[in-house]
Amino acid sequence: MTTFHSPHDLKVTWLYDLPFGKDGRWLRSGVGHYVLGGWTVSSIQRYQTGSPLAITAGSFASDALFNVGLRADIRLPKDQWITGSKPTDPDVTRGTPYLNPQAFAPPPTTSNLVPLRLGNSPRYLSHMRGFARFGEDLSLIKRTDLGFREGTNFELRIDAVNLLNRIGICNPDTNVNDLNSFGRVFSKCGGPRVIQFGARINF
Repeated sequence: MTTFHSPHDLKVTWLYDLPFGKDGRWLRSGVGHYVLGGWTVSSIQRYQTGSPLAITAGSFASDALFNVGLRADIRLPKDQWITGSKPTDPDVTRGTPYLNPQAFAPPPTTSNLVPLRLGNSPRYLSHMRGFARFGEDLSLIKRTDLGFREGTNFELRIDAVNLLNRIGICNPDTNVNDLNSFGRVFSKCGGPRVIQFGARINF
């Protein structure tokens, strides 16, 4: 299992020339030809399930037991790993509970906090994932032939990133040594909708 493993990851890219104007099916002349002709719509859409989570036991020396980073111990069955539901508006101060703090623990240590063994959890937990992510980007482009040179045109475009203004939820804190924050979700992920306009001459 790897951090980028995703059982469902749908990517859709499409482009469509509106059927108007001199090269289209309708409105091949007149005012409609200039207003509606030359428009192209394109989009990139992605719908992805969450990535597997790694439950870690930090705050030890990075070279402890010749292992870069330590994994936690699993203490309860997988049906008890999650106690909360996906938050829609996480508490940015105290965090919104999601993972069960009783289900995981750091491996045993000496009195000097040196780990006695590696944790029994796998590198990533296939049965416990972060939250799904959805996104849609859209572009609307109009090209108008300037007529004085072949291939020369005026381009007007509108680009919308995150068209539907989807806001994702960030993964919970997965370090069991973060006693006051482990398993809690503190923030949202992803940027807001961004719309930009542009114009240029292609030649």
